[in-house]
Amino acid sequence: MAYDLKGRKVLVAGGAGFIGSHTVDALIEKGADVAVVDDLSSGQRENINPKARFYETNIADPEVERIIDDERPEVIYNFAFYVFVPKSVDDPLLDMDCLTGLLRILKKARDQEVKKIVYSSSGFVYGNNPNLPVKETEPFDYVSAYTVSKSTAENYLRFFKKAFGVPHVILRYAAVYGPRQVTGAMADYIRKLAAGKQAEMWGDGTKTRDYVFIRDVVRANLMALDVADDHPDPVFNIGTGIETTLNDLYRKIAGILGKEPAPIYYPDRAGEQVRYCLDNTKIRKELGWEPRYSLDEGLKETIDFARSKDFRI
Repeated sequence: MAYDLKGRKVLVAGGAGFIGSHTVDALIEKGADVAVVDDLSSGQRENINPKARFYETNIADPEVERIIDDERPEVIYNFAFYVFVPKSVDDPLLDMDCLTGLLRILKKARDQEVKKIVYSSSGFVYGNNPNLPVKETEPFDYVSAYTVSKSTAENYLRFFKKAFGVPHVILRYAAVYGPRQVTGAMADYIRKLAAGKQAEMWGDGTKTRDYVFIRDVVRANLMALDVADDHPDPVFNIGTGIETTLNDLYRKIAGILGKEPAPIYYPDRAGEQVRYCLDNTKIRKELGWEPRYSLDEGLKETIDFARSKDFRI
């Protein structure tokens, strides 16, 4: 990584959450001066690095614009988004605060000539695309309200770059996992299996995901700062290119915990992605990033962390 973070002011929206808090830790370790904005709706106060300044507010609140005026960050990371995808399928309005907040950030980034916005998008935008692993050039397939909102956010970033020259990098994550993760299927599997219960699974367990470990994701988040401002298409997949079925994931977790894997199957829900796997060739070639952790290695570290918290994750 060539970008020098020492003494640089960085604002992290969603910095108390899973991916955001790990990124804050890495930024501070590199010498950055970090401010965190988070409403703690899914983030945890205990995740906030004590060296970061913390503002407890929703990014849709006008207060965010004042915070940016006061902080005057050089770089802004935006991880703030509604993370309960099935609920947003039932009520798409749940995603609106995140879009409003992004627009507040973009307006201030334009006014203050922020040097870079790094936005956390999702590989879910590709939907049930049969061309796996999916490349960044593939079309979107809107299987959930979440993917509609994420793609809308990406388009606002492109507009502000074209109209006002606001530089950005879009990172489309695969299924990120690791210590501090409290939402999603994997965290649910770990909690319930550790308690001697079986977890629910929607469908027959043959759906696949591309699991990428948090430490690999954080490296990509920092490397994104090296992307040139005039890059013609600053969008990168962050994944391993490896498909794992939910059944296989469940068996791996059960094996580490010494439990019998017998998930409780329910009929599938609306807005589900059947297969999910991202091609990472672009970021390998342009930034030299590649995943270093296997799923087995990452799961062991994740479960060790959960055990240290008595599985209250």
